Amino acid sequence: MRMRFKSVLGIIFLLIVGCSAIGIGYLFYNEVIDTSDIFVDGDITVNYLDGSEFTLDGDAILSFSVTNNSNEEKYYYIQLSDVYADDVDYVLSGDNLEITNKLKSDIITNQVAIAGNETVNYTLALNSHQNSEYSGKIQVGVRSNEENTFSDVILANNVVNETALSNIGDNAVDDEGLLSMEDDLGTSYYFRGAVTNNNVSFAGHNWKIVRINGDGSVKLVLDGIIEEIGSYYDNEFGFAQSTALEILNRFYDTELVNYGNYIASYKFCNDIILETDNTTFNAYNRTVVNKIPTLVCLSETTNQKIGLLTIDEVMLAGASTNENTSYYLYNSDIDTDYYTMSSARYTDNIYYPFMVTTDGAIDYDTSGELLRGIRPVINIIKTAHVIGDGTVENPYKILET
Repeated sequence: MRMRFKSVLGIIFLLIVGCSAIGIGYLFYNEVIDTSDIFVDGDITVNYLDGSEFTLDGDAILSFSVTNNSNEEKYYYIQLSDVYADDVDYVLSGDNLEITNKLKSDIITNQVAIAGNETVNYTLALNSHQNSEYSGKIQVGVRSNEENTFSDVILANNVVNETALSNIGDNAVDDEGLLSMEDDLGTSYYFRGAVTNNNVSFAGHNWKIVRINGDGSVKLVLDGIIEEIGSYYDNEFGFAQSTALEILNRFYDTELVNYGNYIASYKFCNDIILETDNTTFNAYNRTVVNKIPTLVCLSETTNQKIGLLTIDEVMLAGASTNENTSYYLYNSDIDTDYYTMSSARYTDNIYYPFMVTTDGAIDYDTSGELLRGIRPVINIIKTAHVIGDGTVENPYKILET
């Protein structure tokens, strides 16, 4: 629930000009109760005394408390999400804790211990240096003290924002972190924009995390291309019968087969639904025309250990039909356009699969018979464990068992 300071000021003004002392106490009491927000997660109760969501235009102090209702020690994290702010500082204060930083979507503290039957009180003091409105959300969640899977670690190290900072279908040039969307298997969490903590070192190669799949496996894309091919397809549309799949399988057999226990068989989307005009594919209308990418496969799937990105994943990552050299899929060392799994158009007996250009743009107007690159995608099994934090200096690495 949002803070409503303007309405409170209005109430105070009316009270000053004519309300009784009894009326003052009654109205003020109702306003405080109305903005509170109590959240229960297992044995942990969080009381956002001023509401978990806020919209402000000046300095303020927000209060919340965390209570452990069990007899055993528990763990939780504190984060800020969906923050829209310009030059605002904060100080988070609690028992033996004081953290100062700029107001932004961020995990303030990752794992805080709380003793059994204990309550910890917090204040978030906000100091605005501009006369402009800012907003955000305070979130406290339970954290297990057990060793976490790859997807758990990613979620622990990132804020999941409810909305993108840029419009989907437009370029994402800032770090927009993680966002969520449903896929065929559940809730997926995808990276968008200029993120810098989605790096993975695996099988002697550098990879980028694209998303956590709905089943908890983690999708990776190679941070480069493996080779160029002169023709994408072989008599039939789509990925399942393509020359690209032959190249990918050869790469898997030579580079990845010894790590196969960590690579999931995944149902890649063979995106080949033609529209009624028989010249454009559904993916073209879905992404280029309507700008509504989806992670749910609307076509047939092909079960593989290795594949390519869909155009929907590229758009969600931050691409548009214009140049974008800021989002994480762009790599200045990639000096040729590369294919995706998605089909764009079929015109005058020429097949046009979607591609990504060397400057990071989405391309739907290049023949699938031209020399273009292959950028492999794999999925790490959901039970995998990792070390590292995803930065270039300390990329995630799979713990071999």
